Amino acid sequence: MNVRDGNLALAARASKVMAGGHLSPSRKLGASIAFTRASGCYLFDADGNRYTDFHCGFGANVLGHCHPAIAARVHAVSHDIDLIGAGITQLEVETCEVIARNIPCAELVSLCSSGSEATFHALRIARAFTGRKKVIKFQGGYHGWHDAVAMNVQSESGAIGRYDPLCDGIMEETARHTIVLPYNDAGAVEAYLKANPGEVAAIIVEPIAHNIGSVIATDAFLSDLRTITREQEVVLIFDEVITGFRHALGGYQSICGVTPDLATFGKAAGSGYPIGIVAGRRDIMECVGRTGKGSVFMGGTFNGTPSSLAAVLATIEELSKQGTYERLSALGMHMRKGLDAIALRHGLEAQSAGFGSVWLLYFFSGAYSRYDDLLRNDDALDLAFRQKMIEHRLIGQPLPLKRLYLSLAHTPEVLDESLGVIDSILERLIARR
Repeated sequence: MNVRDGNLALAARASKVMAGGHLSPSRKLGASIAFTRASGCYLFDADGNRYTDFHCGFGANVLGHCHPAIAARVHAVSHDIDLIGAGITQLEVETCEVIARNIPCAELVSLCSSGSEATFHALRIARAFTGRKKVIKFQGGYHGWHDAVAMNVQSESGAIGRYDPLCDGIMEETARHTIVLPYNDAGAVEAYLKANPGEVAAIIVEPIAHNIGSVIATDAFLSDLRTITREQEVVLIFDEVITGFRHALGGYQSICGVTPDLATFGKAAGSGYPIGIVAGRRDIMECVGRTGKGSVFMGGTFNGTPSSLAAVLATIEELSKQGTYERLSALGMHMRKGLDAIALRHGLEAQSAGFGSVWLLYFFSGAYSRYDDLLRNDDALDLAFRQKMIEHRLIGQPLPLKRLYLSLAHTPEVLDESLGVIDSILERLIARR
């Protein structure tokens, strides 16, 4: 087989045995690209092409691909222990101790294998603790694939304010217990809770709504949520599956100064190894791990898999090094300033967005604080821009509003080279309009 046929050949094989030809619709790139190797900030395909990676495994690879410290720790552990599934292991204890030391809300910790599992368990724990059924999420927030929250993410304008499921097969009876409210609107939350006392078990919120790019919760919104939930005895859950470990070791809660009752983590915690974390108040988390009335079953054969926990410990060690988050933020600022300069130079109605090492371009001007504001985005131009990025070997999600990532493996030189490509792409797209 000619090396230039490698991508097409693997795509053809995938179409015969993999549902949809991919492991998820969100992994489709709009072109037949099959990756065979990853290193640092680069990906390599079956045809020998090199790509600069701004996808970073949905943000999991905060250190860069195949980081030597992660590989070494996982390799060392693999000689000593593998999956046990009984009793406890030293790795489990050490990992939970480190997490509890770093995350403000983490009085007790439990482990699973993904972010979706973590949010699923957190909501179940909140329901068990309060004896209530309803939960509140916010328009634009994505909290996983399970029925209680798989709705109202990137909704069309006509679907805002009504039930908008992500896909077929969702149990509407479950979903109808979820109330969707506007982000950054504490008044709407307070009004609902006071009108429906004793019904809501939990509020789950992304402290930065990264699933629609980067809409940052105001300090007042998060502080008001904390006050309201305490008054109404509702469990406040921060979904830090994206923000956790990427923006700070203690999660965004350590930045904003608001401590939730429960928090969920994943992605960057394991540098590409599967991990989910639920952490929170002792009295709430004590529901987990016991039997009988008031208990919550949180099982999973691969919870606490040694390779994943080795990766978590090594990741935390690397992220704990002095200046790490300053470097990540500096890279993000470099990218966002470059994007704004390009937009200004071309007279383009666009603006950079992001926080820390997360970045993207919104194709509209003016302030934004909730999902409705993003309806001004020029989705057609956004999509065309992202598709052209992939054609020019800059990898990210080819969907409007989606965030892009940097890792510690990216350098200012890599970013400048990529910004040059982006400048050229936007110049051509504008000329065609």
